[in-house]
Amino acid sequence: MRHAIACVCGVLLITLTPLPASAHGLGIEARLRAGMLHLEAYFDDNTPVPNAQVHLLDRENHRLAEATTNSDGIFSLPAPSPGTYRVEIRGEDGHFAKTMLTIPEPPIPDDTLVSEGLTRADRTGARKWGMAVFGLVVIAAGAFVLNWVFKKNHSKAVSQSKPGT
Repeated sequence: MRHAIACVCGVLLITLTPLPASAHGLGIEARLRAGMLHLEAYFDDNTPVPNAQVHLLDRENHRLAEATTNSDGIFSLPAPSPGTYRVEIRGEDGHFAKTMLTIPEPPIPDDTLVSEGLTRADRTGARKWGMAVFGLVVIAAGAFVLNWVFKKNHSKAVSQSKPGT
């Protein structure tokens, strides 16, 4: 019983202790709409990244465009020609993200996702919480396994220490 309480306390301590170095991540989503490239910069908590520096670079790292996101974390520019590009966004307090964009050949359906990686909905929505719950389940399962091992080893040691067994 003591081991079970110790395991539960350990799990609670690990999961509830704030980590000073844990900053929220910065995400980028880029879509083509009506011939324009729309970039959205957002944090993991789904808040926009205002006043972030945006750089659009080609394959040779030539800077094609440079701007700042608006108060909603959005930056728009005319869509570049078909090809592969890199977007870098630098927010306040050292937040930084980059992603690759692939602009397809026309015709391009409206609202086409052109950025790699998770979408904003995946990064900030139910999937984020599903991954957090999955992590807690893994930690809890590990605590139960450790508790079982401690109990097994304890009962084995007790049975071996009894005379006549």
